[in-house]
Amino acid sequence: MLNLAEVQRQLLRMVEEQAVRRPDFGQKVGIAVQEVKRWFSGWHHLQSKIAGSKTSWLVAKFDETPARVYPLPPRPDRWLVFASDGSQIFPDRHEAMLCFLINIGSVVLPYGVDARPHLGNRPHLFYRESDLYQRWGGRRVLVSEEIVSVRRHLMEVEELARLARSWKFRPAIALLDGTLILWTLEGKPADFRSMMLRRLLRMLDTLRALKVPLAGYISSPGSTDVINALRVGLCPYQFANCDKCEWIAEGKHPPCAVIEGVADIHLFERLLKPGERSPVFWSSSQILADYGDHQIGFFYIHAGLEIARVEIPKWVAQDQTMLDLVHAIVYDQAQKGRGYPIALAEAHEQAVVRGAERELFYEMLEAALIRQGFKVSMTFKLMAKRTPAV
Repeated sequence: MLNLAEVQRQLLRMVEEQAVRRPDFGQKVGIAVQEVKRWFSGWHHLQSKIAGSKTSWLVAKFDETPARVYPLPPRPDRWLVFASDGSQIFPDRHEAMLCFLINIGSVVLPYGVDARPHLGNRPHLFYRESDLYQRWGGRRVLVSEEIVSVRRHLMEVEELARLARSWKFRPAIALLDGTLILWTLEGKPADFRSMMLRRLLRMLDTLRALKVPLAGYISSPGSTDVINALRVGLCPYQFANCDKCEWIAEGKHPPCAVIEGVADIHLFERLLKPGERSPVFWSSSQILADYGDHQIGFFYIHAGLEIARVEIPKWVAQDQTMLDLVHAIVYDQAQKGRGYPIALAEAHEQAVVRGAERELFYEMLEAALIRQGFKVSMTFKLMAKRTPAV
């Protein structure tokens, strides 16, 4: 049971500490704005410095001044928006039978097109030995929550490709909630990583062939890639080498610490007006070395009520028509959704598995087992959760 009085006391202390730090944080954001403007014309020098530096954080790459602002382009008269989202019931070894479920929600919203909207979802149950156990890195591995999440992500992209094949009208864009970069694959066994990436890249090939730009929409992003690029610029040496920083070795704050703690969204809140976007930046994530022609770029957009990060494949970033289409439609979707793309909001509603549905799922599983003559049992831990002693 939650001690609400104690929680309230800690919440008040947290807010008081944040209030004390607020002026200092505002000053840091101001310095970041000054820095990005300082490199407006000399961005090539910053680009070269980043290329020769060794940092302990992800640093954005760029092909133009990072301070450039792009106005909202006109949207087309007619278009389609595809969106997908997913939810899951993770495998639980305390339940009657080991299995997991992935529910994929999909939405098609036509604008100016003589067609009805599509809203639907498809549950997928995984229970076979090949679903639950895989041999990766020379080991037989039981599926984990992390692996289920990766599979759900791939199924979301596969659903977008399926929609793009079924609906022929163009222009159209495909929206995904979240990142296009499979960060969780970094450090995983090579065979597992290769298998997952092959599935993803095959779907990206399909979307490119169908001329449907893909965009991953990240609400309230906490990334600092662009800020980290500015931190490199603040280093007084020709090239930064964080592992050999003399200030840190002496227990002092390095020169780049004047903007430490600032996120990219804080910077672009000061630079962008509603509808405007930043330049396209490029992620330096190691996993992207395996993405081939589908390198992932990103830009920040003022969606009206928030700064969002929008991730796109290289083939979208390098096609001005596709890039403008993503820019215009993402903003339009956010306006229709009162701050968040309406197609993604609807896809989430189609996909989400709520707590009561999860309980009903396991009740249905137990009933099905009993009908087939199985003896149903549960662990003592699960029994204790379902029937509290006090």
